[in-house]
Amino acid sequence: MVDYYAITRYAVPVLGCIFFFAQHRLYGVIVMAKKNGTEVNGFHLRPLAIVQGFMLSLILLLLISLVLAAIVYFSSWQANPRLLNILAHFAVFGGAILAGCRCHKKAWLHGIMIGVVVFFIFSWVGYGGSLFTTWLWWKGLLKMGFVSMLGGILGGLFSTK
Repeated sequence: MVDYYAITRYAVPVLGCIFFFAQHRLYGVIVMAKKNGTEVNGFHLRPLAIVQGFMLSLILLLLISLVLAAIVYFSSWQANPRLLNILAHFAVFGGAILAGCRCHKKAWLHGIMIGVVVFFIFSWVGYGGSLFTTWLWWKGLLKMGFVSMLGGILGGLFSTK
């Protein structure tokens, strides 16, 4: 027979779980916490933050390309693909920071969403049809996702909530 009074008397809440001892065994029950009548472990994606971060990424890419075009036009210097890649990652990093600032939870996920959306759109425009076929494409997607995740985390640190 289980003594429910003994279970509740020795219950210890730890990070969303309640651990209790009964008959010399440790049991755990996961408790879904509620905050203001809503579930805490819900799906917290803010589409407006993603759209704003995407738009900032586009604006930054446009400004960077205009500055580079002016530099190349008025000088004999030529931009190399590595510099263009770094500047594109910088623009997506800025958009992910904005998305991380605008969301209330899961800033890292918002940052990844910015990177993936920008990478999909620009690889679709730039490459044409074969998106998922090459290892180089997957490697670029992982790099862009990682950089944008860091931007989302950094933006989440600056969030005012």
